[in-house]
Amino acid sequence: MAKDHRAGSKVRGDKLPAILMASHLLEGDTVFLSESGWTLDPSAARIAHDAETSAAMEAEGKAAASANIVIDPYLVPVDLTESGLPLARHFRDAMRQRGPSIHPDMGKQAEFAPLD
Repeated sequence: MAKDHRAGSKVRGDKLPAILMASHLLEGDTVFLSESGWTLDPSAARIAHDAETSAAMEAEGKAAASANIVIDPYLVPVDLTESGLPLARHFRDAMRQRGPSIHPDMGKQAEFAPLD
């Protein structure tokens, strides 16, 4: 049987606060767990500030993966801006969070506020 594992973020040190990131199974988009389900908008991502909340979010991600809604859900450590916007600490997750970098004015990422 294949072992369920995920390398996850490469951030060293404190893993909180964190958001839950995954890929939408049918569309392939990067999605974020929000208070009301999965969203494309990273600014609407639910933020875990404690171990209990992060464990509950991971359980929701695993349930969504089992229901074939998303694939590869994992917690992403973030830093919070002054306005409370979560920004991924590791560059790989930050790139996934921001969307394609060639034309940020086009595509789904253009619908949301910049993550700077």
